[in-house]
Amino acid sequence: MTTHPMPRPMATRRPRIALLGEFSAGKSTLANLLLGKDLSPVRVTATQMPPVWYRHGADSLTRIDVSGTEETLDQNDLHGISHRDTQAVRVALEADVLEVCDLIDMPGTSDPNLQQGVWDRMIRWVDGAIWCTPATQAWRQSEAALWDQMPPHLHDNSLLLITRMDKLQTEVDRNRVVARVRRETEGLFCHALPISLTEALADPDNPDALDRSGADQFVGALVDLIEALGAPDEDDPSILFDALPDPRGPGPVARDADGPNCDRVVPRRVAPKPETARRSNLRMI
Repeated sequence: MTTHPMPRPMATRRPRIALLGEFSAGKSTLANLLLGKDLSPVRVTATQMPPVWYRHGADSLTRIDVSGTEETLDQNDLHGISHRDTQAVRVALEADVLEVCDLIDMPGTSDPNLQQGVWDRMIRWVDGAIWCTPATQAWRQSEAALWDQMPPHLHDNSLLLITRMDKLQTEVDRNRVVARVRRETEGLFCHALPISLTEALADPDNPDALDRSGADQFVGALVDLIEALGAPDEDDPSILFDALPDPRGPGPVARDADGPNCDRVVPRRVAPKPETARRSNLRMI
């Protein structure tokens, strides 16, 4: 497996990188690739999962409920956990990537029943992001509209991954999709990069396969992003959990860049908007 030199492990809290995108865009597969372990709770009902927050440490699972109460879980307890009564599942692992950043695997944005508080609570603590968009339906209007509501600092500290590139039949099609996505997202991400996650996972020790899949280029960009973020300046090194908004309360409020709701994110299908015009060793497997 090709390795990339990375910044030294953080002395203070590590940057938090959110894995974002619509349902079935490849976020959990990406988490498996980065962690080097098949530990993301990928299920048919994955949209019901709360955020899965990976941190470095001895193996453990913790559930944080809507009141902020924490309880230790067994791996088998993941079945049936829902974002409706759980704010996050915190997973501690001894993984190379977690020595330099936390990864937060967010629920897919295309679930119309997703409570707005599930995203609101986590996005405000995120330093950077990796947005996954599948090549066969790359950068849809619903994705563009939601990304427009994200905190402005994420536009300078995030990567866009065009996943499922192996599903496109010809090089011409692949080049066309990448060119269009880069054109439509100019200025919204640090980089827009094509990748075949399944190809990278299938042959992780083959440098040619990693280069061909786009995984090597992606890891280099991630290294640069983590290095640029450095150790965030924050007094409290932990996430603070408290009660989620009552789902029977007022509906989602769109973000107003200059108004009082500028930090609120609405993770649901939204009306289309007009288009607007680094490195010790990280092993992914």
